[in-house]
Amino acid sequence: MPQFLRTLSDLLESSRATITQDELSALTDDVRDAMLSLKILVPSRTATHVVCDACHEDHVEEVVRIKAGNDVAFRIRCPDSGWVDVPADRLRQWTMDTSRMVSLLSAGIGPADAAEAVIPDQVWRLGSVEIAGVVLSIVLVRGGGIKSLGTVAAKLPPQRTVVVRTADAPDMVDGYAATLALTSAFALDSGQFEFQINRVRALLVIESAVVGNVFHRRGEFWQMSFEGDTKYFKDSVGIGYISRLLIQPHRIISSVMLLAARAGIDSLVAAGTSGEILDEEARRQYGQRYNDLQEDLEKARHNSDLGWQEKIENELEALMVQLAAAVDIRGRSREQSDAERVRRSVSEAVRRDIERITKEHPALGHHLTNSIVSGTDFRYAPERQTDWLT
Repeated sequence: MPQFLRTLSDLLESSRATITQDELSALTDDVRDAMLSLKILVPSRTATHVVCDACHEDHVEEVVRIKAGNDVAFRIRCPDSGWVDVPADRLRQWTMDTSRMVSLLSAGIGPADAAEAVIPDQVWRLGSVEIAGVVLSIVLVRGGGIKSLGTVAAKLPPQRTVVVRTADAPDMVDGYAATLALTSAFALDSGQFEFQINRVRALLVIESAVVGNVFHRRGEFWQMSFEGDTKYFKDSVGIGYISRLLIQPHRIISSVMLLAARAGIDSLVAAGTSGEILDEEARRQYGQRYNDLQEDLEKARHNSDLGWQEKIENELEALMVQLAAAVDIRGRSREQSDAERVRRSVSEAVRRDIERITKEHPALGHHLTNSIVSGTDFRYAPERQTDWLT
């Protein structure tokens, strides 16, 4: 029943808490009957206002309750038609039982896993399926919840998660195994939901398992595999620094170079004979990049694109710290000794993200704690040879 799933998606996308009897009556008989028989829609409070149906203005009026003996009548006042009777049935309202709906979808995947809310009222884990020997979590994402997925990457590893979206024609969610619409992911047959696993298979690319240590970025997330355990983390400034260190074990890398590499401006770092961090051309290019990022940030905020906004803010943070260390308030280059500000910024970012990694992946966190030497210069110096896929 495709129309039922389309209506269900629309209801999930809507921010409205209630559905009026008029709206329910506008549904086709089979969709309305299914919504009620499955108890996805349940009775809510009685309406206090209704749309006038006695004229063509579609104005909303307050319902007046009139009692005459044992009888009760309901009326509204129409500016054109005067008092208009309102059938009591029109005052009925309904609300969606989201927990019930999620449980029914979960049952359509299989009885092994119970549905659970990952982000209340936005993201639910419905269950799991196995395809080509890989166990995949099936996650339902409602409306703006798509922008919050990164906060639960540790619980829902992106490469092992299929995202089911309520929105129309969903784009691929960067870093996740597959993305499809609710209307494609499920079918309704004889009052039961059925998960369309073959449609997931058609979208899915199963990657060969990587053996060994991995510290690799996949879209907005980093895959971190160490000692046989794999976790996923949302991108952040400190993780970028750590990755740069792992690429070249035992090499000494300055904090200034780490910060510049993270911002994608390695070529702008220059040291003159006077000990200045930036020459005139480098300062000009830094300033231009700063202005470009500010324009992009305004666009991201205007479009409510939180993912893009976060990425720009990370780069701005790195760029501003670099400029603060390299340029004084009159626009002149600072001396090399003032790079202490950069050292503190980079050290704090690395420390903060090692702590975050340790909470979810203790073995890797302890390894990084014991192997990364920090200060004005940084170095990844493991006690034994440790190879990484980065």
